[in-house]
Amino acid sequence: MVEVITISSKGQLVIPKNVRDDMGISQNDKFILVAEESSILLRRIDESNLKKRMKTLMSSASSEFKKAGIKQSDIQKEIESARRSK
Repeated sequence: MVEVITISSKGQLVIPKNVRDDMGISQNDKFILVAEESSILLRRIDESNLKKRMKTLMSSASSEFKKAGIKQSDIQKEIESARRSK
């Protein structure tokens, strides 16, 4: 499907109603915007799936940190160091 849209003076765009209906897009749905060269890609975020994936990622990272002997205090020190160097 191809649609022509116009950007408003506030930089907003409207996804045409027929596209929203066809894709089941509703108010407050969240999207990721990826800009590359002359293209923009919008991808809907499934928040429940995203939360599940983040928990899995955090659990995996935590396990790897423990294997490497990295403690929470080590991470906090690195964050503080990075913030001071800005």
